[in-house]
Amino acid sequence: MSKPQSVCILRLSALGDCINAFGMAGAIKHQYPDVDVTMVIDKRFAPLFTDEQNKDLIPMLQVNFKARGLKAALDLKQDLKKQAQAGQDSFDVLLNMQTSIKASLCSLMIKARDKYGYDKERSREMHSWFINHEVKSPSNPHVLAGFIAFAKECGLPIDKPIWDFKLDPFLIDKVSCLVNHERIFAICPCSAKAQKNWTVDGYAQMARYAQEKGLQVVLLGGGNDFEKQVCADIAQKCDNVINMCGRTNLRELAAMLKISKLVLSPDSGSMHLAQAVGTPVIGLFAVHNDERVGPWNFSELNVSVYKDLALKELKGDTIPWRYRVRDEHAMQHISVDMVKASFDKALQMHHI
Repeated sequence: MSKPQSVCILRLSALGDCINAFGMAGAIKHQYPDVDVTMVIDKRFAPLFTDEQNKDLIPMLQVNFKARGLKAALDLKQDLKKQAQAGQDSFDVLLNMQTSIKASLCSLMIKARDKYGYDKERSREMHSWFINHEVKSPSNPHVLAGFIAFAKECGLPIDKPIWDFKLDPFLIDKVSCLVNHERIFAICPCSAKAQKNWTVDGYAQMARYAQEKGLQVVLLGGGNDFEKQVCADIAQKCDNVINMCGRTNLRELAAMLKISKLVLSPDSGSMHLAQAVGTPVIGLFAVHNDERVGPWNFSELNVSVYKDLALKELKGDTIPWRYRVRDEHAMQHISVDMVKASFDKALQMHHI
């Protein structure tokens, strides 16, 4: 197979998946600098992949389904027409790495000779109708391993993902001044789905435990009312916790995670971002398989009860790749002692 000269990577959401796709795109650019790479991404997440000079880290086409509905696909078509006028009217390869109707509609707007997608094992929502090449599911169940398989299948094998957010030193200094401590333990307590959240009391106990070890605890999260309330409840149970929930944009969040020594988070975009900037992260899992959606690096720190809960629900010894635990209180099966053990392991392994 000849090496393609232009690649379009289609992954709209969620934030963690876009971060993983960005790591794959970074590896392609690093190993094949002569290959043009473009990402199609949801507008909500695009600022993370744009530097402080408002320049795309990887050329991007943004879609806004939240504001525009299905018309967002037509907006993408118009953006592609403008790109064609600038000299690029099609791609050699489209990597459609999302099995959703929205992604499939976007794929219809993208001209490409070869359109790669998931095989029957992972395909859903008529995904196979919109591709002409199937990517065989790798033995490694991790979502990012699947992304890497796309690169190999289209003739651009990569060694490992590379994340370079090009965080400006001024940005690093800015967030450092807000905390002014060398040993930061960042707690990002909220996932986009409430079922994946651990308990306020559990996070508060871990905050106090970290303080006993001499770390400064910082609470991080988005600007919605739910996350603000969770962080406020945790802070109320502790002394000397810095609550920065709702006070950072995505780039500032990345910088804050970068300067942290250790992060605690459930299955969330913040968890993936922490490992992508190179900070050890303790991921908490009960609803989804950490071997599939956990942090690519630092998986040895994961605290997971997923497998036990899934096997109990299925009443068997085989767990489907995409299986989600139904128990609404699944995360409460994670004990504070389990998280403390991982915390102690992180301090020792990473000399924190």
